[in-house]
Amino acid sequence: MKPIIYLLIVLNCLIISAVAQDKTEKYLEDKYSWYISLNLGNAVGNYQKILEDADKAGTKGGLVIGGLMNPYKRSKASTVFYGGEFGFQSNGRDKTPISASLGDFYVANHSFWLNGVARYRPILWSSKLNPYADAFFGAKLIRTSVVEQFGQDESEILKAVNKLVPNYGAGVGLGIKLSGQLKNNYLDIGLYYQQADATRIVKPNSVEINSTYQASFKQILTSTNQIVVKIGLAGFL
Repeated sequence: MKPIIYLLIVLNCLIISAVAQDKTEKYLEDKYSWYISLNLGNAVGNYQKILEDADKAGTKGGLVIGGLMNPYKRSKASTVFYGGEFGFQSNGRDKTPISASLGDFYVANHSFWLNGVARYRPILWSSKLNPYADAFFGAKLIRTSVVEQFGQDESEILKAVNKLVPNYGAGVGLGIKLSGQLKNNYLDIGLYYQQADATRIVKPNSVEINSTYQASFKQILTSTNQIVVKIGLAGFL
């Protein structure tokens, strides 16, 4: 959690600076806001140790798309917008599973989530720097697929394991106002802590395939918590 604390301190300084420099109070009374971001997740705690033991630790990439709404619509500006987001993250592939069958196999790991989001923006006018803070709660699907590859464009899922868990957390970020044709948009950079309840997932590198093409594996109990860096675009309508 230390990186988020440090970023909060930095954002507080930026808010003070932005308020001091931008005295033109052109209040935003936007009805909607949208964002699309590259999601870079880094496991923490027990989950990080599990991945390190399997040689799978490191940054995992994905994508997040969200939409927010001013609760007052355009009747007046609001410091808080509400909405939702959909996220996807590839958690990489396991090593080639042990197999007693002829064939080309791999194990793919992915996460999907759907969250309700509340975003707080202390600066309502079109400032050069626009800090924000998010809180979110929703559901996360952790999916492990055992796949047989027949050719470059043909494959078949032998077995899929899906785990659905509550997903929640918070983060802070900073919007940097763009210019030109993107003058109503911001480059957003955010730091988040994403937590999911503990569940039994497929233990990395534990999948085995027997001679009858049946997949077996071990399971391990863990919370798939991570620190997430988001880099993307946000706009207002």
